[in-house]
Amino acid sequence: MCFASRDRCRGFNLLEVTIAAFIFSAVSISFIGVWGQQVRALEKSRHVLTATFLAEELIEEAMAKGYEQNKADEGPEAIPDENIDVSHFARDPQGNWNEMHVKYIATREVLTYVDPASLEPTADKLKQVIVRVKWEDTTKNGEIVLETFLAGAQ
Repeated sequence: MCFASRDRCRGFNLLEVTIAAFIFSAVSISFIGVWGQQVRALEKSRHVLTATFLAEELIEEAMAKGYEQNKADEGPEAIPDENIDVSHFARDPQGNWNEMHVKYIATREVLTYVDPASLEPTADKLKQVIVRVKWEDTTKNGEIVLETFLAGAQ
């Protein structure tokens, strides 16, 4: 209801409504793009977090064994791969919740550390432990690498 004179009581014209609809749709489309990027970043973050947890567990096992026991396991193939299958629920493109399986492959290498300055191995002084965790997903594969050193008795 309008209490002012008839000249001031007007609605929006078609041009104003069209411009408002265009601005609203442009803003909405940009939010949809940001939302898609957020979902992909969240999925990658989940993989990195799980892989980091598994790699830290293998590093801690190597540290708990100590220098002498790791000395016996030296070499890239001395410790077999660990295959870990992790499942979680995610939405498919149709919007249905499905159980998704992601395979994580963990390897641990124990090597005699080579001093980069002299290029000489530090025999019976320092061991290098390298843990790699790779994952295979429906969208993208990835890998993280953690590294630590174990010192021997001097």
